[in-house]
Amino acid sequence: MIFTPTKRVRGVRLLLAVLLVLLAARSTVTADATDTIRLGYYTGDEESLAAVSLYSEYLTAISVDVYRVQGDGTIVGSDALGVVPLAKSLGLRTYACIHNYNNDPAVAGFDASWAYAAIVTHRDAVIDRVLGIAMDGGYDGVNVDLENLACSGNLWADRVAFTGFIYDLSVRLHTAGLRLMISAPGKTEDSECNDWTYPFDYGALGQYADFLQLMTYDQNGPWSGPGPVAGVDWVEACLAYATSLVDPAKLLIGLPAYGYDWDLTASDASNGSYVATSFAWTDVPTLLAKPNAEESWHRIACVPSVRYSEDGHEHEAWYENAESIRTKVALIAEYGLGGLAMWSLGQEVETFWQAVVGEMP
Repeated sequence: MIFTPTKRVRGVRLLLAVLLVLLAARSTVTADATDTIRLGYYTGDEESLAAVSLYSEYLTAISVDVYRVQGDGTIVGSDALGVVPLAKSLGLRTYACIHNYNNDPAVAGFDASWAYAAIVTHRDAVIDRVLGIAMDGGYDGVNVDLENLACSGNLWADRVAFTGFIYDLSVRLHTAGLRLMISAPGKTEDSECNDWTYPFDYGALGQYADFLQLMTYDQNGPWSGPGPVAGVDWVEACLAYATSLVDPAKLLIGLPAYGYDWDLTASDASNGSYVATSFAWTDVPTLLAKPNAEESWHRIACVPSVRYSEDGHEHEAWYENAESIRTKVALIAEYGLGGLAMWSLGQEVETFWQAVVGEMP
């Protein structure tokens, strides 16, 4: 006799099959979600390339920051040193980073007019070119690092234009099976008084992008007086705001492998004029060896600084060390973040990465 299942039995079996599929899918999502991303920015020079090899065991991904969008909508740059095949051989994901930094001394920064060209004037052509770079270059995704977006005289319009650009780009990239990461400045509120951060609509961008790389560094710099580059109190305030709007698993905390050295004598604080230069993690021992150098630890910001004198000028430098990095890395678990992104490969030594993963340098 051939047994024929009743409708009820067949229904139970179907339900069990569906539950098994759902459980398997949930298991996969959970596993992916618990994989902490450790991304480093590759800047296209030999030191940065060497860091990819030296510290690959600590990395899971790199952002290849060598592509620049210009005022006519063209994108220049290439992987001249072959970091993408190297990264692939090391099992690392790769993102093609598209930025609008203008090296012309007259600008020497992120060019608002180039940002406008990318997200408004030549939007469709730029999206086509970004997609072409990602696919032809064998990348796993794209990292949009367009900054200084206050480009039209209307902050709301700039915010809407950037969000629209990201939406269109995300559709094209996701259709092609590629990921989208956005570099967004750290902020603790959404204020139109801040034309640098307001054009970044965290809530909307978090829906369209796979990851928001929060630039929780440059809290202070040559545009301000001396202070932390990434004080943990400010970083945590940025995370508290971001996680109120975006799925924490999509957020990457930004960690700096650099500091700033202010020449207090040459600066004119009364006129808001400051003279400061950046330096790498690798330069810290040299600063600490300066005559009469006095290092301090700041309990609230949880970062070190040093004051010293040289050639008749007083200096104050703020930077990171293993303890300050460990303090910020602890926020990843506390806030359930997707991971971290550091700027930039080649400025650090292994103690940076040992601090990231909890090893004692």
